[in-house]
Amino acid sequence: MFPLCLALGQANAMASKRAAHGSSLMVNIFVRSPASSGAFVAVAMTPLLLLLSTARSEQFAAVLLAFIGAIYVGFGLQTGTRTQIITEWTVALGFFGAAMVGLWVTPWIVPAAYVVHGFWDYAHHQNSRLAPIPSWYPPLCAVLDWVAAAILTIIWGLRA
Repeated sequence: MFPLCLALGQANAMASKRAAHGSSLMVNIFVRSPASSGAFVAVAMTPLLLLLSTARSEQFAAVLLAFIGAIYVGFGLQTGTRTQIITEWTVALGFFGAAMVGLWVTPWIVPAAYVVHGFWDYAHHQNSRLAPIPSWYPPLCAVLDWVAAAILTIIWGLRA
């Protein structure tokens, strides 16, 4: 689910050109209804999380947390200022640290960090001083993060 956010964000420049000509249906769907799309993608991951053992599910979620924490570094490197790039790297390292705590101390930090990352998504609104990103990206990934956090909490809580 989270690699999809990265792929959509990184491919935004090409997709916007194709979308202008109507040749990128999937990106158009995500752009038109980003919050619903984020929820759909998170829910679509539920079967995988249910099929994985508890330990593998926790590891998978932690690795994805580290991965999504670095997404905005890519945006910063594309068009950001030095300050924006440093900010994005610093926050990415924080999410990487949370993922490590999730692996080594308690997995419950991971859903909490997803919630925090959702707020970090929304911190990147259009008038933000953070790295510039496509306007549809924050709602898509914020909702995806929040729904994923809820799903992880439910699945792990039922298995505990």
